[in-house]
Amino acid sequence: MLERIAAKIKKYGDLLITIDGKERFYLTKFPSSFGVVVITAEGEGFFFTDKRYLNAARERTKKFNVLEWKSFENLKEIFGNRKVIVDGERVTLKQFNEIEKHFETTTVNGFLKEFRVVKTEEEIYAIARAVAIAEQSLRDVLHLLKPGITEYQFRKELVNRMFHYGSEESFETIVASGKGASIPHWKTSHKEVKDGDVVIVDFGSIFGGYLSDITRTFLVGNVSYELKKIYDITLEAQLKGIEAAKSGMPCREVDKIVRNFIAEKGYGDHFIHGTGHGIGVEIHEAPTLSPKSNEILKKNSVVTVEPGIYIPELGGVRIEDDVLVTENGGYSLITLQK
Repeated sequence: MLERIAAKIKKYGDLLITIDGKERFYLTKFPSSFGVVVITAEGEGFFFTDKRYLNAARERTKKFNVLEWKSFENLKEIFGNRKVIVDGERVTLKQFNEIEKHFETTTVNGFLKEFRVVKTEEEIYAIARAVAIAEQSLRDVLHLLKPGITEYQFRKELVNRMFHYGSEESFETIVASGKGASIPHWKTSHKEVKDGDVVIVDFGSIFGGYLSDITRTFLVGNVSYELKKIYDITLEAQLKGIEAAKSGMPCREVDKIVRNFIAEKGYGDHFIHGTGHGIGVEIHEAPTLSPKSNEILKKNSVVTVEPGIYIPELGGVRIEDDVLVTENGGYSLITLQK
């Protein structure tokens, strides 16, 4: 990977510097709250960190020279008068100004995106393990999802199972019941689940720094005919989206297939977000499956496919799988029943 990154560095300058925590982990596979990564146009990698992490990083970090962080002045002494590339979307103004004091600097937004979007076998394995942990955690507590339990109580039980399996939630778990399910990013509350409620559970776990993102919708008790109807429509739309998620397919076309199907069923105005997004070391990565996306799906990307229909004063349905992009269509990493 360093060789491929180095080839791109040569197009714009001499060094890539990143301070961003997620990209630092992506490159070094070492978790830390501070560090500076430098990659040269010759393909050498350097990881500068402080004494809290220095010894552990030297033991665990492969392919990177691990050095103690001192200052940007020290970086200038080490690397000399070289042109530095920074990702303008991954650096604060203060950090950029500090780098610019010592180096000729150019910004290339999304510099590492093309590398991160295609997952290695190891990355796919880690995401699949994160999926498996989340799935088993839900299976363990699903019997509790019945009238009388609160959204917050169910979230707590679900997250506790993730900890039981040596993981944690990859983002703030959403448990949305009744009318709350009509709000895609509902804040889990102390509201009790009632008979006839639809309940959206949006959750994920972490394995080896990689994340999963799953949504299932449950119909509790005597649910209305319309909620059952929109559940079936959402599920069919999602299956069409998974089938369409093959390498070479424009992301906006996958979104269009899903969106048009929902519109044909009369609920187009109630699908109010994109069809999906990439996942990896962050819960939202490239590519984006939306009407505005100009991206093309690539083999071995992992994306979510998550259509939803939301009706105020009634509730909503969202179904989400983590999908591996292949040449023949999407392969869902999820085994949970829909």
